[in-house]
Amino acid sequence: MTSWSSTTLVAVADDYDREMGDSNAPLDSRFGRYLAQRLTDLWDEDRTDPAAFLVWAWHVATPPIMSPGYVRIRPDLGAVRLTQSQEDGRLLVEIETPVQHGQLAQSVRPPYSAMRDWETDRYAYSSDGSHLPLQAPHDESKPALLLAATLRLPADDWTLHQPAGKWPVEELLIDDAKNAVAVAVAGINDIAGHRVAKLIGSEGGRW
Repeated sequence: MTSWSSTTLVAVADDYDREMGDSNAPLDSRFGRYLAQRLTDLWDEDRTDPAAFLVWAWHVATPPIMSPGYVRIRPDLGAVRLTQSQEDGRLLVEIETPVQHGQLAQSVRPPYSAMRDWETDRYAYSSDGSHLPLQAPHDESKPALLLAATLRLPADDWTLHQPAGKWPVEELLIDDAKNAVAVAVAGINDIAGHRVAKLIGSEGGRW
């Protein structure tokens, strides 16, 4: 079970990954199966590039490719992606999240009687019973203003894992990918967790 908090945005589900392996062997990995299936998507020159390798591994580890993902994203967030800048190749974190009207300054907040907002999905599951996902209003006969934000942050200070680039056995590829992803999970929670907490939730708007 993942314990979410206002500053915990992503987490690794390593126990689930091993439990859902084909053979239940100690080194078996559901994530590994997906990595092997997607290895042709990773260009040869990117296999030894720490940033490019991480972007590829993260893409495989998260929905929609893996669902549920090897990396779990807090249910109330829309998406957490890793990309590289087209300008200089630097690693970027992108977090998409719905923003409810209550996070806006009162002077610009639309009245609920005139404009509907995101609603909590009461039937969705969250491992800690909070941070439930939001959905469009059930009553579609009323106007709705559904706001969302994208937080983009550079990851310049991360010490990225160096992949081997060649993997004679699948277990070595899995180790490289898991080590790379672990750096990103810790880094995202560190640089983005407190910022998301100030954007949404109980601290929303208190920058």
